[in-house]
Amino acid sequence: MIEHYFNKIDIEFNYNPDQLGYVVDFHLNKFPTLENAKIAIIGVHEDSNIVRSQLYEHSIGSQLKNQIVDLGNIAASDQNEILAALELVISELKELNIMTIVLGLRMPYINALGRGLKDHYKEIEISYVSPDLVGIKKENDNHFFSLPDVAIKQIHCLAHQIHFVSPDVSLIIEKDQFSQLRLGELKNTIENVELYLRESQLLLFDINAIKTSCAPGKIRVNPSGLNSDEACQIARYAGMSDDISCFGLWGFEPSLDARDLTASMCAQILWYYLDGITNRKNDKPNLHNEFVKYRCDFSEHNTPILFLKSKRTSRWWMKIEHPAEPENSDLAITIPCSYDDYMVAANGETPERYLNALKLLK
Repeated sequence: MIEHYFNKIDIEFNYNPDQLGYVVDFHLNKFPTLENAKIAIIGVHEDSNIVRSQLYEHSIGSQLKNQIVDLGNIAASDQNEILAALELVISELKELNIMTIVLGLRMPYINALGRGLKDHYKEIEISYVSPDLVGIKKENDNHFFSLPDVAIKQIHCLAHQIHFVSPDVSLIIEKDQFSQLRLGELKNTIENVELYLRESQLLLFDINAIKTSCAPGKIRVNPSGLNSDEACQIARYAGMSDDISCFGLWGFEPSLDARDLTASMCAQILWYYLDGITNRKNDKPNLHNEFVKYRCDFSEHNTPILFLKSKRTSRWWMKIEHPAEPENSDLAITIPCSYDDYMVAANGETPERYLNALKLLK
């Protein structure tokens, strides 16, 4: 049983029926029952308790009753033991179809999240919110490429600032054709973040991506970055994704956190993630047939694009045939897209998202 990997929670609890903490099953006198749980919250360090205290004071969503368990903090201090425990716990929870939120995460432990999911997916897509994208630097022992037994389909690099991104990381992004939405682009069209999160299984959110005025309790001092509203919107989009099953939040440094402002910021991010989960619609082309279909034909040199618009949520997808074998439906891919992509194609032009997807097919 995974209960052996956790310490009991050592904080005071006195929540009223209007607060989220009132409906959470905590690891206090006994380990929570996982039978009906849908969301598990776990901590890596005792620092997680500060964020817990802020989160559980927030208002309750009626759909969350009897669905959240807080398992406590990992009962290990050695780095290798923490890595092993995280991997096993996340894998076991995924086996039970329970989504996991990891608090107090540190950079050395992010790979454990991917390894914990590897047996449950053929390929993994990772959405990575970070100002510097250091996690994909190959000289870093903690980079995503130190997952030789994990098949990574795509890494979506979000909210990074190019003046923080080293040239070798930029080359990796270009060489491996990772998708990216830089901070400026994200701020101009924040709704496009949802396209990257929609089919990700793992979200890694570095608090350092938020500007210091909104989150002072972190190592990087940065006058620019995500504001609090944008961070919460990203989290809500992530919660609405039908695929994300693990959310790792890290970068919080309590010793630098004046008046617990960053802890409160973390708590709000998590609250909006939970709110997004309550709004999941099981809305993917492989899950239902409630779609309006639009076909855009080009010249004889271009493969037609089939667009799908969901009747449930009005979200868009495009189906792309393999250019070498367009008749082979097994080689075709369906990717999230926007209404703007459809309008570009409807006007006889080729959407950039389509061209980028073609590169992955070749």
